[in-house]
Amino acid sequence: MVRRCCFLPLVVSACNLTICAGWAFSISSILSKELFHSIFLHKDDAACPAKDFYTYESFVQASRCFPSFGNTGSLATRKREIAAFLAQISHETTGGWATAPDGPYAWGLCFKEEVSPQSDYCDSTNTQWPCSPGKSYKGRGPIQLSWNYNYGPAGRALGFDGLHNPEIVSNNSVISWKTALWFWMTEQKPSPLVITS
Repeated sequence: MVRRCCFLPLVVSACNLTICAGWAFSISSILSKELFHSIFLHKDDAACPAKDFYTYESFVQASRCFPSFGNTGSLATRKREIAAFLAQISHETTGGWATAPDGPYAWGLCFKEEVSPQSDYCDSTNTQWPCSPGKSYKGRGPIQLSWNYNYGPAGRALGFDGLHNPEIVSNNSVISWKTALWFWMTEQKPSPLVITS
């Protein structure tokens, strides 16, 4: 029997911060630790502010809360989804530059939060997800979750207070990965889901 920590058809509800063990499928059956480290070749380089933050183990643990991630469709489709996700997070968190050793995307997962944001990313007109005084909703995590209207629902779905404690996304590796997977797997209106099959 498959234990469900989170069920995600279109809306995630009450995943909480439990370790979602017991799934029949694991992302590790498609993405090995060695492959992960070869894709993010310099993520633990001393020059990267996120050194040692984004671990393979945290990614695998977080992915267990999203049973359809990399687990829908044919093997080729599942690999494409995982590859697309990894490409997106590499783009969001790269510390590389055009002439960087091994290319700019070998430096993915170099940052865990936006550096020198131009604003606090507070949409004060959003009454459903009101900003907490003094808090910044700048980009954090593998997908650079931004804005109060994303931190609020991510926190509700995953069991943390995203409006009053947005910093947890850059302080807890598992939560950080969960927010990236939540954003990837949850419809962001007016945009459709990334994966629709």
